[in-house]
Amino acid sequence: MDKARVKASDMALTILEKIAFSDEAMSQTEIAAAMGIVKSAAHKHLHTLEESGWLIRDHRSHRYGIGPKAWLIGQRATWIDDLTQAADSRMRETRNQTGLAVVLSSVNKRSVTVIAALHGTHEIEIGVRQGSRLEVHASAQGQVMLAFGDPKLAEDVCAEPMQALTPRTLTDPGALRRRITEVRQQGYAVAPQETLLGVNVIAAPVFGHDDRLIATVAMIGSIQHLAETPDPALVTAILELARSISQTRGHRGAGGG
Repeated sequence: MDKARVKASDMALTILEKIAFSDEAMSQTEIAAAMGIVKSAAHKHLHTLEESGWLIRDHRSHRYGIGPKAWLIGQRATWIDDLTQAADSRMRETRNQTGLAVVLSSVNKRSVTVIAALHGTHEIEIGVRQGSRLEVHASAQGQVMLAFGDPKLAEDVCAEPMQALTPRTLTDPGALRRRITEVRQQGYAVAPQETLLGVNVIAAPVFGHDDRLIATVAMIGSIQHLAETPDPALVTAILELARSISQTRGHRGAGGG
């Protein structure tokens, strides 16, 4: 019973997230296909979300978009708005200096979510969309979370099967534990081709006034522009960016190293 209830809640939230970050309103058929469920099941979830104000349906096109309750709840998350505003100019400076895409992600109990993203300046654009959720074992941002967040999360992740997103993804618990230790020691994480082949990411922790991990900031680029062993100047850049953003949140430590 409890498991079924959690599963239903998870599906409803996943549908809400899919619609929220879609570039345009979605039809019931599109949502069912995206979720891998039959249209009748999608209808039940959509009806519930619409009735409760989380979604709104255009009665001419029958497409769904974000409703008033979702908007109101979003306005309550002022700390995210404050964080992204404080980080914006610093992220732009780093992007302009390095040419790499720069991404800020919030951390919660078990996931990392992109809350701000700046495209790089190289001709081939590599980045990640705002609202994307990142696998904690398979991303530099997630590995920062495992290293500097709740120690129990690291143990839980290592105890569960880990999906291989690419042949380079860390799926062995021992290898991931060694990576976590390395990240703690050096203060940043590098995950070359672990989420997407040909792409590398370097990430560092953002701390609050109480020394608690509140976010991660990362630079993303092709292996050509962000090597598997990053240029020391890029390491310095990401650590300085993370330190600078942390200071806007009242953190006075030296960083994550």
